[in-house]
Parts: sequence; C-alpha cells; structure tokens
Amino acid sequence: MSLVKLSTLSLGLVLIFLPNTVIANKTPEHSVRITTNVRVRYEYVNNQLPESNAADDAVVTRISTHAAYQYGPLQFEAELMDSRIFKQGQYTPVGTDDSNALEPVQLAASWRGVVDDENLETIALKAGRFTMDVGSRRLIARNRFRNTLNTFDGVKIDASLSNLSITAFYTFPVTRKPTLDIHQSINDRELDSSSSDVRFYGIHASLKTSVGDVEFYGLQDQDSLNRTQRQTFGNLANIKLSQQLGINYEVALQRGDYRSQPISANFFHIALSSRFNRANVSVFYDFASGDDTPTDSFEGFSTLFGARRFEYGPTGIFGLFARSNMASMGVSSDIQLNERNHLFMQIRAFDIHRSSVSGRLNGELLGNGDFLGTLSELRFRSKIAESVQFESGIALANLNRKVVTGERLTSYAYLQASYAF
Repeated sequence: MSLVKLSTLSLGLVLIFLPNTVIANKTPEHSVRITTNVRVRYEYVNNQLPESNAADDAVVTRISTHAAYQYGPLQFEAELMDSRIFKQGQYTPVGTDDSNALEPVQLAASWRGVVDDENLETIALKAGRFTMDVGSRRLIARNRFRNTLNTFDGVKIDASLSNLSITAFYTFPVTRKPTLDIHQSINDRELDSSSSDVRFYGIHASLKTSVGDVEFYGLQDQDSLNRTQRQTFGNLANIKLSQQLGINYEVALQRGDYRSQPISANFFHIALSSRFNRANVSVFYDFASGDDTPTDSFEGFSTLFGARRFEYGPTGIFGLFARSNMASMGVSSDIQLNERNHLFMQIRAFDIHRSSVSGRLNGELLGNGDFLGTLSELRFRSKIAESVQFESGIALANLNRKVVTGERLTSYAYLQASYAF
C-alpha cells in the first residue's frame, strides 16, 4: 500500500467520522508544532557472539523530525526518521533493527472528540502510518533504545471514559527495508512497505478496577513459508498491597496455527515491588514457553511487536536475551538520585525452557530447564539540560559453557547522548 493512497484513505476516514458540529465551526483553532531529536550512541562488546568471540564496536545514529498541524479537532502529523549504523565489523550482527535510512515512520490524520467535557471523556480516531505503545509494552511498543521503530499502516481508535480506556486497531505491519543481500549496504535507502498478506489487529481495555487490563491481539501472515494465524489473550494488573508494597503481573496465552501446527504457547510475568525513599526495589519472575519439537503442537511464545530492553538488558549489538523459550528470576533497583539523575541496577538468571540453541549463541544443545546464564546490568541517566540527555550503561553476561565456543563472559558498554529542539 503506497503512502499516497494511505494518506488519501486516512483523510477520507477522518472526514466520515467528523461530526457536523465540527464542520460547521468556521473559525477552529489551529497550530503547528515541529520537533527534532538527534541521538548518537557508541556501543562496545567484548567476546562478540556467536561468530567471532572478539571485541567489536559500532556507532548508531538516529535523527527524527516530527511535524503536527492541529486544526480544531483535526490533526495531521508526519515523522521522518533516519537511523544508521557505522563502524561495524565483519561479524557485527546488524540488520533492520539497527538501520532504516530516511524513512517516513509516521504519516497520519486523526480526529479527537469530547464525549463528556466535565469528566474528561474523549474518543480519538487515527488513520495512516503510525507507531504504537500499548499496555505494558511487552507485546506492542514504540522502541526507545533500539535504533529503529515498529510501524503500522491502518486505523486506530482510542477511547477514554470514566472507568474504562480502550485502544482498538486494525493494521498492516510495515516491513523495514532493505532486506540485505550481497549487493546492498545496511545503510542503503529503500522505502518501507506493508502488505495485505500480513495483518495485525486487536483491542486493549484498561479497567479502573482490580481486574486490571485485558487484551486480545491477532496476527495473520499468509505471505511466507511460516504461515501463521496467532491469537494472543492477555491480562495484566498492578495491585497495591500497602503504601510502599505492590504486585504487578501479566499473563498471556497464544493459540492458532503455525506451519499447519496448532499453537499452544504462554507467557507469565510477576514482580513484587517496594518503595524505599527514592529507590524502588523489585523481585521478579518471567516465563515464556519454548517449542517442544517432538509434539504435534508449536509451543514457542512470540513477543509480537513488543520491546525487551527494559527487562532483558541492552539490545543493539548485544541483545543476548529475549522474551522467548526461557524462565528467569532476579532482582532490580531503580533509584532516583535527584531531579536530574537516575540509576538502575539488576541481576537475573536465565534457564532455557525447552532444549534448543538460544538467540545468538552457538555450541551444544541445552536440555529442558538447563541453566543458560546470568545478566548483570548497571545504567545511569542524566538530564543535563532541558533539551540534553546523557545515558551510559554496562552489562555482563555469564553464560553456560555449553552454549559458547569461547569465553563464558560477554561484556557490553555504551555511551549515548540526545538533543531535542
């Protein structure tokens, strides 16, 4: 679907839903907002896996400009982003999660209406190309650390009512290009596109009760050898036990068909958190099923379009752990040092759920439930000025010797700066 056709469709859909009272308003308020963000990050990893077992580094850049024109309840927005990677070596694991040169990641029209002005109840419709942050961000996210974004062509509705908030959407996920071959560079420019063969739709409802949030997402992929129809059903909630103590959890079940096999996968997260002055300490457990090959069903859990950095350490040229085929427990501490400075620490251990090679690792197959490794992380963020932010971090993975061909320890460090204007 071309961007021109998509923009025309977006405008038409917005006008269909636009109330007559809005059209009759001859002098609606209007405004223009343009913001730009420049981000540069240097990454270094020692004992790069799996190919080289050597030191490696890279520089990634991301420049985005977002423009929005507001005309009464109507808004037209566009975001142009240029994401690139430089200095990578022969064995650097680069792909479309690192680079997407000069791409319109958002091009959409939206309308926002007021249902009840006194109770701040609103409804909004958006159509076009856009990014999404939904729920916990474990299944749908606008990526923050990763250098490129998940984007979608389609329609989305957001409703905020007195005791209920709903997000519903029907989209065609956008494929980032170029997909590398021997004649292409990762930083080559090629427009992304979506296909009607791949569809992603769903609804997320947040209830202001102990029930928490409920969610349903459907993914249909009829365009590949791995033909998929996957439905995800989930529930998540934050439960306050006392003034300083709380529990948050998320559970998700996946059903459907993958390569003509029935899907039976699941995921579970639970964390007990306590607040001490400026520090928030959490003890947590995560589980995501892996595929049991001898069975007739497929048990591998799919994280869909979610983010993993906020729980499983840095991604980029590191990214050893993911929300798939694992059981993990650990502890973290989130400390607000002062108004400008923030410190985060965590240590967690990973076991593999089903016998497999995991992620970027080589070596022997692990058995069911075998120890995979530990991840230790330290991250520091500082808001140097209103428009300037600095971030640095280190991560250390201590892996099971069975799954590596060289040293067990893999270390990673990064320095990042961003400027917004």
